[in-house]
Parts: sequence; C-alpha cells; structure tokens
Amino acid sequence: MRAYIVRRFLYAAITFFGITVATFVLVHAVPGDPVTFYLGKHGLNASRPALEAIRHEYHLDEPLPAQYLYWSRDALVLDFGRSTIDRRPVLDLIAEKLPNTFELNLIAFLLAVLIGLPVGLWSATRSGRPLERGSAVFFFLLYSLPAFWVALLLMQFFSVRHDILPLFGMSSDNAAALPGPRRLADHLMHLVLPVVTLAYAQTAIFARFTKSALTEVIRQDFITTARAKGAGEAIVLWRHALRNALIPLVTLLGLVIPSLISGSVIVETIFQWDGIGRLYFDSILARDYPTVLGLTVATAVVTLLASLVADVLYAIADPRIRLGGDAA
Repeated sequence: MRAYIVRRFLYAAITFFGITVATFVLVHAVPGDPVTFYLGKHGLNASRPALEAIRHEYHLDEPLPAQYLYWSRDALVLDFGRSTIDRRPVLDLIAEKLPNTFELNLIAFLLAVLIGLPVGLWSATRSGRPLERGSAVFFFLLYSLPAFWVALLLMQFFSVRHDILPLFGMSSDNAAALPGPRRLADHLMHLVLPVVTLAYAQTAIFARFTKSALTEVIRQDFITTARAKGAGEAIVLWRHALRNALIPLVTLLGLVIPSLISGSVIVETIFQWDGIGRLYFDSILARDYPTVLGLTVATAVVTLLASLVADVLYAIADPRIRLGGDAA
C-alpha cells in the first residue's frame, strides 16, 4: 500500500509540474502585458523608466524560462507575488475568495450525491422499464445542456419573469442591516441558482454511473444468494450491491471535483459570485500573471489531491489495484 501511494504522489508531482509549465507558457503567449493593460484601463501615463522598473519588478524583462524559474522559486515558499490589478498579495486574494467557492461547490456536490445516488439505485432496480428508460434519456439530456445556457434560463424564469429568487450576487444590498436569521435566509436565497447550475450535470453523472455500476452487480450470483436467504431488497441494495459497486463511484470522485472547480469559473462569473472562479476570469482578462498562476497552483493542488484520494480509496476498495504492480 505504501509503495502504491508513493507512486501516485510521484505521478501527481509530474502532472503538477506539467500543469504549471503549460499554464505559464499559455498565459504569457496572450498578446499584451499586465503593466500596459493596467495603465490603459485606468487612463494612467508613465514614463519609460517607470514602465521598465515595473516590468523589472515582475521579471517581465527576463526570458520566459528565467521568469518561470523566478516564479517557481518563490512559489515553493508559497509566495505568489502581488496582483498587478490592486497590488495585494496573491495568497491573500486566494484566502479571501476560497471560502465562497468552497461553500458553493460543497453544497452542489452534496446535492448531486443526495439526489443522484438514490435515483441511480432506483433506476438499477427497474432497468428496462419505460419509466426507467425515460429517466435515462432525461438525465442524458440534462448532462448535455451547457451551464451558461442553463444559468441564463434560470435567471430569466426565476428572477426576471417571476422575481422569486435574486438575480446575482451573494447577498442583497441591505443585507448588512438585516437581523441574523433574515441575513442568513437572504444568503441562502442567493445560493439557489448558482448551486442548481453547478449541480444539475453532476446529478446526472452520479445517477448514470450508479445505475450502470449497480446494474452489473445485481446480476451476480452473490446477490441472488442474498435474496434466497431472505434478505430484504433494501439490505441487498445498500449492504451487498452498493458496496461492490463502489469502485466506479470512487473513480467518479476524482472526475466530479475538477468538473465542479472548472464550472465555478462560468457560474461565478454569470451570477457575480465573489469566489475563486470569478477572480480567475477577471485575472485572465486583466493579464494578471501572478494571480492567474497562483490560482492555477491552488486549483491544481485541489484537483490532484482529489484524484489521489480517489486512487487511495480505489485501492482500499479493491486490494488487487495496489497489489497489481507487486504481483507483476
């Protein structure tokens, strides 16, 4: 088991290095630089020596490999520099926005699991029936819908046309003056549309994966034996079938979390949610290299940790995985 985890850590480290190099090259390949963009956006003028001094501060006057070495040296001690937009430390910006994104993604993930798993169980026990086939088509269509289109439809129906839910933002303008319970209710109302936009596709994924995994398991002989011994259908599904269908579902964990993180960029931008995704979008538009690279490190670490946890759980669920290399 230890050798398996070490191998996965090495793969994660190599992947992380590739992500940072690719992001560094792509960000710097975009036309323009953050200094001229900042000055132009704010209508400021600066002398040539001042511009050169600012570029030297951010190592923009160095060759690209040298810039990457400077950045990676500082990143090893968690120093991602200062944002070129507001001159604040990048780490402070990430720490400020991260709880908002974590809240949004955690609720969306739990919602997808709590709906998707029971629906998948229900579908597996009714495989081939008209209602189950109809639900399969529905979830396939649901997964195929683009997030930005769903977000705009939800905003049009619930906010613009019927004024049931807030259109965007994390709270109302007068939320600070509201008492505690009403302020919490106001925040929860603002959560509904972005959470649904993030969760609908993941719900479809969990439902389809659970149904596919269980459909194969419930046809096995040990399930027939459990039923023959008089075990109830609920016990057969939850204790016997679901436990043996965990491997595909554990693998799904490593896929859903990166999907939620990438989806946050679109959802947070559309709903003006003050989180990592919106900061990422604004930083790319502003050519804010330090912030973009710092956010890339943060999201890459979360994604790789999720994949590593999925791999470890995968090996725990099936010992053949971790013993495969030794056996070979």
